[in-house]
Amino acid sequence: MSTQFRLLEVTDVVFDEIVNQLELNEIFYLSLCSHKTMNTVRCHLRKSIKYPLFVDTSAKNAIIFGYIRDKKRVNIISVQDIEMYNGEKLETVYTHDREIEISKHKDHYAMFASSEDEQTVGYCLSLFHITHLFRNDIHTLYCNHPCYKVFVMLKYSESLRMTYVVRAKGQPLYALKDYELEESAKTNGLQLCSFLPRGYDFTLKRDYDYIRVEKAMYASLESVLQLSERSKEVILDDSILISKGLNNFFNHWLQKRIDGLKFLSIRMEAYREFSVYKGIEQRISDATEEINYKSYTGDLYRLSPGKYLRRDDGVIASFFYNPSTRILNFGVVSKTK
Repeated sequence: MSTQFRLLEVTDVVFDEIVNQLELNEIFYLSLCSHKTMNTVRCHLRKSIKYPLFVDTSAKNAIIFGYIRDKKRVNIISVQDIEMYNGEKLETVYTHDREIEISKHKDHYAMFASSEDEQTVGYCLSLFHITHLFRNDIHTLYCNHPCYKVFVMLKYSESLRMTYVVRAKGQPLYALKDYELEESAKTNGLQLCSFLPRGYDFTLKRDYDYIRVEKAMYASLESVLQLSERSKEVILDDSILISKGLNNFFNHWLQKRIDGLKFLSIRMEAYREFSVYKGIEQRISDATEEINYKSYTGDLYRLSPGKYLRRDDGVIASFFYNPSTRILNFGVVSKTK
């Protein structure tokens, strides 16, 4: 007696129920059985999936595809360097009318590449399969090399939601302009995760909703202004900004020279109230009510108790400095005083 379950012969109602009970990685593996299975599974998927897709190209020897659930990554498939093959049994599967071999690798399945060309082919096959199956573009990109912002190939949306630039030890440092080539995919949010040296150029050619710089200990007033010119939200985890520089930043905002900026959070080198307020004392008043700013990523930043800063056109910003963390939060508020 055969113990095989003829999945493709069940009714549509039964197939719908089966697919709805599976995790996304299980659906992906099922779709690799054959071209017919891929099309059948795709037809029975709901119009949109609940969890955003990601691709991580930042590691030296691996490219990983998956989805994000409850702010945690779930790996689906990867393209690994052949040296990472652990001897697990290889299984033959099908994607994009091509026969490939995969095997179990840690918490997911992987294909293995013995050259850069094979890795590129594996990347393209995996990208096409996962985005075609789930009818969604990659939502979040982790990368170092700018080429992957070209090869992410968006077709269902206009922009990536987030790009994390992660530079591993020994990898080259690229300029921001290298990630903004005309053929590169746009990204609404950009996070620079690795150390950036003194003098790094933060000039932007594109507009962003959110930019965070984690490790730029030499970020100066010029850095802040460069980022603020074309991003609505700017977060700098470290800097050499001092009071005089913050006063200069406030004057830029008062003069509408960085009018698109809605929020800044920065760890300062030093903060002295007298120097910060110099020349703009009449524009500053106390802010006693509770004010928080919800950022593009959903994080809440405290803006009170602090001060209001009023422009001639009536627009009000609130700012709050925490001496224990040396972090200054500055946010434009919707109301006027």
